[in-house]
Parts: sequence; C-alpha cells; structure tokens
Amino acid sequence: MSRKRKKKGLTRSQRAKLIMLVITMFVTAALALLHYSGILTKDSLMIKAGLKDKPADHPGTEVHFIDVGQGDCTLVISEGEAMVIDSGDRDETDAAVNYLTKQGITEIKYLIATHPHADHIGEMPEIFSRFRVDRFIMPRVADEYVPTTKIYEDLLMSVKNEGIKVTKATDCQLELGECTVELFTPKKETDNLNNASVLVKITHGDNSFLVTGDCEVDEEQDILSQGFDISAKILRAGHHGSSTSSSSAFLDKVLPRYAVISCGKDNKYGHPHKETVSRLEKYADHIYTTVKYGSIVFYSDGEGLTVKTEKGR
Repeated sequence: MSRKRKKKGLTRSQRAKLIMLVITMFVTAALALLHYSGILTKDSLMIKAGLKDKPADHPGTEVHFIDVGQGDCTLVISEGEAMVIDSGDRDETDAAVNYLTKQGITEIKYLIATHPHADHIGEMPEIFSRFRVDRFIMPRVADEYVPTTKIYEDLLMSVKNEGIKVTKATDCQLELGECTVELFTPKKETDNLNNASVLVKITHGDNSFLVTGDCEVDEEQDILSQGFDISAKILRAGHHGSSTSSSSAFLDKVLPRYAVISCGKDNKYGHPHKETVSRLEKYADHIYTTVKYGSIVFYSDGEGLTVKTEKGR
C-alpha cells in the first residue's frame, strides 16, 4: 500500500518574503493611484522625504552667481539690502556692473574681495564709481606677498580716490536683511594668494550658501582645523572647479546639495576639471556651471528654495 507524501508548507523566511512582496505591491499601487489622481506627486514625496527642496513661495532673499566668464561675482539681495562678493575681471563687457544695474542695485552694503587676483577684483573700480559702497572688505596680505599688478594698483587708487575705507577681513558675523553672513579666514600666511581667500557663508533660515573664492586644498585644511561650521546647502566651488580645490575632506563637512562652478568658455586652464566634478557628484544632486547655464539665481524664503538659470537648461 503506497504512502502519500505530506505536503510541506512555506518556510518562515518564504512567508516573510511573500508578505513583504504583497505590502510592496500594495504601497506601489496606492502611490501610483495618488500620483495619477494628482493627490500626491513624485516631487511632493521627495520633498516630504527631505530629498528635494520645496519651491520658495515668497522669497525674501536672492543669491545670484553671475556669469562673468573666467572669474567670480556673486550678488546677494535680502530685504532690499545688497552684498557683492568679487567682481570678475575687467574687460569691455562690464559684465558685473551691467548685471547689477539691471537688478536695480544702487547701494551695496558690503563689497567683499575674496582675494586680490584680477579675475576677482578687476571690475571693482567701476563698481566704486557707479554704486554707493558702504563697506569694502578684503583680506590683508603680508607685505612680501602684496600683488604688483596694474589691476591691484588700480583698485587701490580707486579706493583712495573714492575715499573708501578698507576693512580687513576677519572671522566675524554680519547682518544682511534676513540673512546672517559669516566670514571665515585662514590663519597661515602664504605666497599663494588663492589660499588667502576669505570664505563667505550666507544663511537664510534653512538655506545656506558657501562662497569660497579660490581656496585650495591647503587653505581648506586650515579652515577645517579651525572648526568653523562650513556646512551649506549650496556650495560655490573653489577656484573655478580646479582639481586643486574641493577636496573630499572639505566636501565631507560642507555636504552640499547644490554646487555652482564659475568658469569661462574654452578657458586655458581646462576648468572645471573632471576629477573635481566627479568628487562633487558624490555629494551634490545638482551641479551648475556658468559656462553652460549662464547666471544662476537661487530664491529663498527661509524654507523653500527655487533655482533659475539664465539659459534655462
């Protein structure tokens, strides 16, 4: 007489996997229904999960990363007060001055030169002559490292002619409209003026921006050793995206969600360098270059954040 083989049921592990599969299918179907009905979108899900910024409803602060070719210029406007960081180089386009004029700027509360290289200070004499500057801030360089370039001499002459007092950049906190502005400076003196750059952090509620001049790895290590809070949602990458800047150790502390690189078309330096972009991609969800997008503007209401680009890509 033959004996019937007893049927085996699912193991505990198999039952758990089956339950998870059913739950996943149910959740996926529910989310799809909410999405297609318009009740809950993919974007709203990402915002709720903290993976994406909600748009700024009533922005009171704007941060403009201005396309000045192979140079740097940043405009911050908060509650009607303006701050300009660097100016780009001097050329026939007057890119910085024209951009500021189009934005309706007449008075600049703070004008900051991150360091005295031509592509950061070249257009400042024109800015002094066209706009009222309440306070001009730049790093003090040791006598043996002071530039002897005509651009730098023109800047000093303009400061003298306009009767403007130069404020030495120090570690300090300033106020601009609804924003807090912090300056971070290196401790070490150096013959490399890139590493004399003053770093500027702008905080507006939940949104923060870090502008780093041409700060290279040596200065990044100096800044890190001082324990500054350099975390920022938006990073203006140092030295136009050069491989000499934006080290992994530095990015580990900044943890940017967005990165902006200011550089010119077909520049002789090859900026931005591929290895730097690769490092930034490990942190930032969005990378904008002025050569591709033109001027890049972030709008903040303290919670939400909206970004618009000149070339609209």
